[in-house]
Amino acid sequence: MNPEKDRPPHRVRIICDTDLEYFRNVILGARHYAFTSGRIVLGDRWGADDKDIATMVKRGEVDGIIAQVNGAEFAKKMARWKIPVVVVSNVRPVPGRAMVTQDDAAVGRLAAEHLTSLGCAVFGFWGQRGAAYSMQRLEGFRGALELRNAAVRFYANGAGPMGEESGAALINRMARWLQRLPRPVGVFAALDVFALHLLKAAQQLGLRVPEDVAVLGAGNDEFWVDFESVPLSSIKLPSWQIGLEAATLLTEFMDGRTEAKKMQLRLPVTEVAARRSTDVLFVEDQAVMKAVTYIREHAAENIYVADVAKAAGVSRSGLQLRFRDALGRTILEEVQQVRIARVQMLLRSTEMKITEIAEACDFPNSPRLNVLFRQCTGQTPRQYRATFRHGSFG
Repeated sequence: MNPEKDRPPHRVRIICDTDLEYFRNVILGARHYAFTSGRIVLGDRWGADDKDIATMVKRGEVDGIIAQVNGAEFAKKMARWKIPVVVVSNVRPVPGRAMVTQDDAAVGRLAAEHLTSLGCAVFGFWGQRGAAYSMQRLEGFRGALELRNAAVRFYANGAGPMGEESGAALINRMARWLQRLPRPVGVFAALDVFALHLLKAAQQLGLRVPEDVAVLGAGNDEFWVDFESVPLSSIKLPSWQIGLEAATLLTEFMDGRTEAKKMQLRLPVTEVAARRSTDVLFVEDQAVMKAVTYIREHAAENIYVADVAKAAGVSRSGLQLRFRDALGRTILEEVQQVRIARVQMLLRSTEMKITEIAEACDFPNSPRLNVLFRQCTGQTPRQYRATFRHGSFG
């Protein structure tokens, strides 16, 4: 006899903004857990407001909650509820409540890595003032840039709470900000919605994207990022996995297996969906340009540094110095980064076996592919593929 299976499932409510793809994916992750585990039953009304939920809690009609928390008032109410709660939005902390989210400092570091790979020397950041996720992304972004170059030229700005400022007024303020920045510039926006407004602001000024302003967002909301005349590059966030982990953790709380106290789980972020808005290389050195072009054209091959130097028409030692000076990394690091990006694409979009992918990308064997993939992404190829089989990133 399995005592867990004999227990009735817990009654769980989800409070999320279903207009946003990120939170729709969070819900899908939680639903997957509910359907596969049988340990929780989710309420039918996903968007029940906090007054409804408070009444349900008081009447004992709900055993646990997964919630998006943006406002201070809602956070105060939630802190008083006498049932387990897991927060799935990193906007403001809720005392005594667990939170499952992405590693937002890593989001910023990944943004820095992507923009520096373009040869950017000037950087901008647009975030949401007072929001924890935005501040952490800013810290990760600026910190990674300063590690690469202590004298980096950096400009930051932001908007207030979501919905407080939008549309033409926000675009006009962004345009005034962009106009003051040296160019070319790489700008990281903490959310796709800000990045899309920045594209409009650049267009309003007559600036070219990405030649004058390269723009990178976060969230990868596929409905919007491909919608603009210049498709938006964006960092993928593990929203589906956040829902799954939140439901798992909440169940542990409700079963009494984990103490329902302050606990934070931050999931890794490892990939940029690169599109036209950052498809540029801000490098004047023609030898480096030739080298990068050669590397990207031969991503499926096991090329060597000597091959790259030959394609660039300069000595290996000379290219190494010029490459690091222009892009802040070695030729080998660039080769590895481009090869792993190709492996990621095959893992996402095909059913090829790992051994077949290793062969297609000219790795000597699958163990060598596994080692390099884990070094670059923090995951094994199978772990990476599993995230796309179970659900999509928001």
